[in-house]
Amino acid sequence: MEDKIGFKDVFLVLKKRFVLITLMTITAALSSAAVNFFFLTPVYQASAQILINGRQTSNFADIQTNLELINTYNAIMESPIILNQVKKDLSLRETAEELKKKITVVSENESQIVSISATDKDYSKAVNLANTVVSVFKRDIQNIMGEKTEVNIVAKAMPDASPVPISPNKTFNIAGFTAFGLLFGAGLAFLFELLKNTVKNEEDIEKELELSVLGNILYMKPKKGQAVNPHIFSGKDQTF
Repeated sequence: MEDKIGFKDVFLVLKKRFVLITLMTITAALSSAAVNFFFLTPVYQASAQILINGRQTSNFADIQTNLELINTYNAIMESPIILNQVKKDLSLRETAEELKKKITVVSENESQIVSISATDKDYSKAVNLANTVVSVFKRDIQNIMGEKTEVNIVAKAMPDASPVPISPNKTFNIAGFTAFGLLFGAGLAFLFELLKNTVKNEEDIEKELELSVLGNILYMKPKKGQAVNPHIFSGKDQTF
């Protein structure tokens, strides 16, 4: 007879191993919380915005040219010619290549507004880095491009007494590891159940020993003071 596992069987296994599943879930949650709060270093982000060539014009060709130049300006802001000067102004130890990894330059919906974001473990340093990239670019772009380019600062990166880190995402990490602990505990519960080779019922006897079960004797707990023959009853139902 083939084994069939139904919803009732799953429920009984989960109920039987409830302590194990709960322990694994709590362990995963506490471990994740400890790692996120005590071992992972938070990373902060500060952003500034500039408007490149903000001259008002109704000429479609000029507007299109301005938009096409945005990609060039974005690349210049991440280039060594700008970042080396930023490093000098802030007296930083990082190389231009290392600073580039901390800088993100993005055009706002293909407009002439560009957002410059800087990340660092120190929020104040991220603020200074974003603002310095903007100021150096505004100061040096005309010499680099060899033509007049208007750069207006729309928004500076502002200091914050209580900045919120962009990573790690503690809530997401803890929730994810808690769910993993729950699933892992459930998986262990079913694994232990599959590895358990004890005889549970009459069907197991028929399957393993290939013998027919004639019947069983229901064990009844003796009353207080009643003598019991230990050779007849072993404390469990008897099957023969």
